[in-house]
Amino acid sequence: MSKQKTQIEFRYYNIPEGDYVLAKLGPGWEQEYGLGLNRMLHFHNYFEIGYCYHGKGELIIEDRVYNYSDDCFSLIPQNVPHVTVSAPGNICKWEFLFVDIEAFIRDVFRGTSLSCDDIIRIVNKRGTMRTKKNHAAMAKLIRNIIEESRRKDLYYRQSIIGYLYALVVEIMRLDEEREMVKHVNRINNYIKSAIDYIGKNYADEIKIQELADVCGLSESHFRRIFVESMGMKPVEYVNYVRIQKACALIRKEDLSMEDICYRVGYQTPSTFNRNFRIVTGMSPREWKAEGNHPANAFHVNVRLGWEAETFPRRNEETPGDTDPNMI
Repeated sequence: MSKQKTQIEFRYYNIPEGDYVLAKLGPGWEQEYGLGLNRMLHFHNYFEIGYCYHGKGELIIEDRVYNYSDDCFSLIPQNVPHVTVSAPGNICKWEFLFVDIEAFIRDVFRGTSLSCDDIIRIVNKRGTMRTKKNHAAMAKLIRNIIEESRRKDLYYRQSIIGYLYALVVEIMRLDEEREMVKHVNRINNYIKSAIDYIGKNYADEIKIQELADVCGLSESHFRRIFVESMGMKPVEYVNYVRIQKACALIRKEDLSMEDICYRVGYQTPSTFNRNFRIVTGMSPREWKAEGNHPANAFHVNVRLGWEAETFPRRNEETPGDTDPNMI
């Protein structure tokens, strides 16, 4: 039996000459979307902007599924497959704008700091759905274009051009936010790999190059992003972890300070004592003699996008060995 091919529909629109926007408005767009179409995808020859006033269901854009509800809006570049599917029995009200986005950008954005080709590339990069709650400025601009298209008051075309210009700017800002989030997530993943490695190997000799290799970065790049993300050098972080582990051993185990020194990764008691005093403000023996330390005494909060951890607090000095390549 031959495998049935997935069907996809091309829906073509004509925008009147002299306009950039074709508005599809009114009661005909209040319906149960997708009924009887078996989620068949379609695409358009223009950039599609949709606004959902009420209802709920799913918006499928390529291989991504968004759940929509009241006051959601969609931004879908031309030739991108998508489909709107109402929840069963749910009558949804959408209205749509089809925009000749390339012609608009080439006509209106000439002479700006970005080339028209770059702006077109950014705007057409990815289809998405957003909410009025989280993107109020964009939602308002879309509603303004819809209302100008509906009323057709004097100078409405000029008004639409102004709102559409602002909307393109907001779409570029949205892309910048997405790129920033992706960048932060990449950095966090790098740093998390290093932190996980330190957490498992703090008792061993750790070189900076080892941490860079774990993250798949050059040593110089690793050093830079670690400091930018953590607010401390890798050697400082390792010392905080080691001293934290030493404090836990002092509280829980009846061990000599020399044993604790070696267990947490220091090669000599003198290095251990020096770093312990830098972090806690006292020697290991003084720490033990004082006793009754809460688990979170002497701490610094290290915060990234993915988690927050607590480590012993440092003073003005910087803990660590003198060799910048050795921890």
